[in-house]
Amino acid sequence: MSSLFRIRRGFTLIELLVVIAVIAVLVALLLPAVQQAREAARKTQCRNNLKQMGLAMHNYESAMRMFPKGGPAISLPDSAVANPTPANLNAWATMSRYASWGTVLLPYLDQGPLYNQWDMNLWYSQGSNVPLAQTRLAVFICPTNPKSQDLKANGDTPLSTTRLYGRNDYAGNWGERNLRCHPARCANSHSDQNDSAGRGPMRLLSESAVGVRDITDGLSNTVMLGEAPNAIFGQWAGHKNLMDQSAPLNGIISSTSPWDSCRPFGLVTPEGGLGCDPGHQDFHSFHTGGAFFLFCDGSVRWLNQNIDLKTFAGVLSRKGGEVLGEF
Repeated sequence: MSSLFRIRRGFTLIELLVVIAVIAVLVALLLPAVQQAREAARKTQCRNNLKQMGLAMHNYESAMRMFPKGGPAISLPDSAVANPTPANLNAWATMSRYASWGTVLLPYLDQGPLYNQWDMNLWYSQGSNVPLAQTRLAVFICPTNPKSQDLKANGDTPLSTTRLYGRNDYAGNWGERNLRCHPARCANSHSDQNDSAGRGPMRLLSESAVGVRDITDGLSNTVMLGEAPNAIFGQWAGHKNLMDQSAPLNGIISSTSPWDSCRPFGLVTPEGGLGCDPGHQDFHSFHTGGAFFLFCDGSVRWLNQNIDLKTFAGVLSRKGGEVLGEF
């Protein structure tokens, strides 16, 4: 009968603490692996976005015999759109109205219906184009970017909370300045060839168009697009979404930086920010150790942030004649 009154023994406090400790260790071991797997998936999506844009670029070039331009080198404040008087919007700016490279690629990115509604007689920030320019397009968004907002302000009025447009985490390669001659300074041009236009394949409206035939350094050696999340002009419909690299890849804003363009610049480029030049207008990414770039042959390649500066300058040039090693 004594067995009927046997008391069942439970866990002791020490045993419970041991179990909890084992679970905590397992979680600590698994969590980094889960995070790495998630980042690997995000990097794959980011790479695929550039691959899609590469196909679109070549389809556009086949049809137009030129790669798309980046837009006019003008400022477009909100006042010029809301009240386009001669004082706010001069005749040159009106004549220089131009659709961005992100806009003209829409038909080649399965966005034909959106493109067909676009009014080429208006800026992206005017009239019926405004709601179109506010469309979130996944192909222009890198999921590694920690910012969740799909809309951002016009780069000429970066603190605006009312004039917001669909963001673009990628930018065109207009060339580079200073990298090839650091610590000296040099301009973004092929001045040795009497060419004052940007060194890259993506051009401003006033510069001559570039096609496959004009990239004499080789399509596989020349960058077309690269990552630039949160850049001040990072809107897919915007008018200045081009980069002329002025500092190393993934440069950090610091008041003690040896690079002038990496010094703090007010609210748009604060201390500790990622991506140099006022408004993060240099190539950079939130991936660890480097960034993805689309080359003119349609390939997408990872560039390490410690890439040799002259090599980096070489891939940002379309006809510099640089001899490039492995990168």
